[in-house]
Amino acid sequence: MTTPTPPVPPAATSPLGAPEVSGTTEVLPAVVQKVVAYAARDIPGVVTLGAAGSRAVGAVRQTLTGGTENVGGVRVELERDTATIGLDVEIEYGVGAKELTRALRRHVPEAVEQIAGVRVTELNIVITDVHLPGREEPPTTPPPPSAPAATL
Repeated sequence: MTTPTPPVPPAATSPLGAPEVSGTTEVLPAVVQKVVAYAARDIPGVVTLGAAGSRAVGAVRQTLTGGTENVGGVRVELERDTATIGLDVEIEYGVGAKELTRALRRHVPEAVEQIAGVRVTELNIVITDVHLPGREEPPTTPPPPSAPAATL
């Protein structure tokens, strides 16, 4: 008589029911920068990220590289699965800076942890400017040259 073979234990499964596979995951600082930039823009009262100089550099970088995401004004230092973030913002006139920074400190780390899986240990915010009503920013790129005038 042969002895029955013990059943093979099932593979570990994820909460979705799919078998789990081991390996490593690396999140690059550029990914965290994009998440921070997008999450910061969600907060009412944030007009734009970065100071005027960094916005101009970002616009030139976008033009040269064809990139679609300007993350100027966001600095990220990653150490394993934790991040220290620096965020430069221009705020809308009339918005309270304390309330806005509280909202940023609540929303941005939550988004970074949920989307990138990185825990934010420090969020340093610099308010670079106040956007006044009725004032438009000068263009960040020069206008294209006009056609030469005809000489008569």
